[in-house]
Formats: sequence, C-alpha cells, structure tokens
Amino acid sequence: MNKERTELNKELKIIEIRCKKCNKLMMNYYLSGDDSMIALQNIGIKCDRCKRVMILKKYTEGIMKEQSESSSFRI
Repeated sequence: MNKERTELNKELKIIEIRCKKCNKLMMNYYLSGDDSMIALQNIGIKCDRCKRVMILKKYTEGIMKEQSESSSFRI
C-alpha cells in the first residue's frame, strides 16, 4: 500500500509534512509548480503525538522539494 501511495503522491505532486521526532503525518501539501513561491507562511502546526509546535517561516516549494525524501518532508 505504501508503494501505491508513493506513486500516487508523485503523480499528483503531493508532499507529506511529517513530524521529525515521531514521524506522524501532520498534513499533505499540494504543489503548485512555482518553486520560488513561499508556502505555508506563518502557519502553526501541532503534532498530536509528541506535542511539538512548528511555525513555518520562509519555506519555499523548491526548498520543500529538495529536502523531501520520497515525497515526505520532515520538520
């Protein structure tokens, strides 16, 4: 099932945003295609499992693509 999900994410250009500590899926981000566009600026995301709170600042789609491993971005 994970292989099918990864292939689907590559087709639709989806990046999964996951917690770096506990690897819990927090949200899916759908790419627009503009690598210089700032994505999710000043958005706070809380992990329900480990109680971390992350505030995204100055993350562009290009940075998210470069740092993602098999369409999952860990913050």
